[in-house]
This record gives sequence, structure tokens and C-alpha cells, in this order.
Amino acid sequence: MLYIIYIGVYYIIHRYFDIAVQSTGHSYYNDTCQDTVHDFFHERLPDWSEDEWLTNVIVMLSAIPLIFANSTFLINLICMLIVVYLIRDITINLTILPKHKKCKKHEKWYQHITGGCYDKIFSGHFSLTYLLTLFYYSYGIITNIPLLVGINIVNAFFILVTRSHYTIDIVMAFFVCSFVFTNNIQIPIPQLFQS
Repeated sequence: MLYIIYIGVYYIIHRYFDIAVQSTGHSYYNDTCQDTVHDFFHERLPDWSEDEWLTNVIVMLSAIPLIFANSTFLINLICMLIVVYLIRDITINLTILPKHKKCKKHEKWYQHITGGCYDKIFSGHFSLTYLLTLFYYSYGIITNIPLLVGINIVNAFFILVTRSHYTIDIVMAFFVCSFVFTNNIQIPIPQLFQS
């Protein structure tokens, strides 16, 4: 029960930060769809912003093994993801970058899960997939480094070509997730759920 309360409290905090960043971004940029950010990879990769659905492909495929995961794996993953996403919620509100000119998200129900136009500086899609692959590697589900690296490169590529995030968003997610995973930083796990 306490574990469900953790998730509920996190979701309320997340919703507050998500609403704040979208509202501030809309008012600051006056919803003009400015695209004034110099981005190294946006300038060099093709623009597939009309195919935004591609950003969810790798995330969904990488989540399939979770069906077979044991409870210890799931609890440790969720406790670490909550830490990463709390850091993300804070950073996306500290500096709000302009949205890409082709971002067309307008308060749809799934936006609260997949993100809005102004949630930059830290990619949630990349964070989730990267942490999943690190967990899969540490639990022996992924057994070679080239596969782990390949999944994350393809994921970063799709995120960048669809203009869902800037390059700095991927880099920040990589460093934060690496630090959190390497140092095993998690919200405290209630004794009831420990094996």
C-alpha cells in the first residue's frame, strides 16, 4: 500500500510540474512556435517531425521484457525511475526552451504521459529506455554491450529526427541516468516490498 502511495504522490508532483512548464512556456513564448535554438543534430539530421509516433516505438519495444520481470526488478526500476523523473520535473521548469516550430500538441489526454512541447532539457523517453537497458544488462536480460548501445542510439536518433527533443535533452538524460544508476539512487523501498 505504501508503494502505491509513493507512486500516487509522485504523480501529483509530476502533474504540478508538467502543468507549470506548459503554462509558463505558452505565456513566455506567446505560443509563437519559435524555433530559435541552435541545435547541432537538428541541423544535420532529416526532419521527420510529422512522424512523431516514432519516438514511442523503441520505448514500447524495450518495455516488452517487463512482462516477464520479477517483482524485485520492477520495484527497483520504479524506485529509480521516480528519482530520475523528479530530477526531470525540476530541470524542465528551470530553463524552458522554445518548442520546435512543428510541435502540434494541444492538451490531449495522452500528453500527460508522453510529454508536451516545452518539456525540454531532459528527455523522459530517452531516460526510460536507457534505464531499462541498464537494468536489463545488470539482470542478464541483455548480455552484450553493442545491443545496449544500439538500442539507445536508435532511440536517440528517433527522438532527434522527430524533433521531440533537442540534443542537450538526450545528453542530460544520459548523464543523469548514468549517475543515478551507477550510484543506485532510489526512493526508499518500504520493508513490505523488499525480498
